Amino acid sequence: MSAPGALAAARDRITEERVRATRARYGLRPGLTGLYAGALDGAARVPFLLAAADRTAALLPGFRLLVAGDGERRTAVEDHGPHVVPVPGASGDDHRALLGAVADVLLAPGAVGPLAADSFALRTPLVITDRAERDPGFGCLEDGRNAVVAPDDPDAYGAAVAELLTRPRRLACLRRACRADAQRYTVEGRTARAAHGVEHLVHGIP
Repeated sequence: MSAPGALAAARDRITEERVRATRARYGLRPGLTGLYAGALDGAARVPFLLAAADRTAALLPGFRLLVAGDGERRTAVEDHGPHVVPVPGASGDDHRALLGAVADVLLAPGAVGPLAADSFALRTPLVITDRAERDPGFGCLEDGRNAVVAPDDPDAYGAAVAELLTRPRRLACLRRACRADAQRYTVEGRTARAAHGVEHLVHGIP
């Protein structure tokens, strides 16, 4: 996986023309698109993800969930229904950036991990569950500021996604916070790496 700064730079290069073309290709409507990008294994909680997508689609006609990834649950995704759209795995910054650009929210009911940094780079807020508070990736997420923390229940989670998508001002605020945090954490990461390098030179610390 690449550094968040590289993904943010790739996102900056995505044009509106490419966004429109990708939406047309997959039948997506602005304001009604979620994205899951990652391995389709047990940690992803794919049954939960699909059930939540069902709930969001029931509450918000026209909603589509893009699912980019491979794994043992890929067939379940492919067979699920028209509101769940399998796409090629998100390999490479350009492809991941394009998927992030067409999506309004990132769905992550399972492990968070590096998805927090990805959401900042893509300017696309995460919707996670309250069980993620034990995840190492949770530390830089703040409910209501740069992410949404929903109950650990598929129906409640799906309803939280639908509620966010029907509040464009709130979504725009979350996006702005993600973008600001992308710059913040990139700078902090550079500073930490530079400090570690100086310490290594002075003290011989690996």
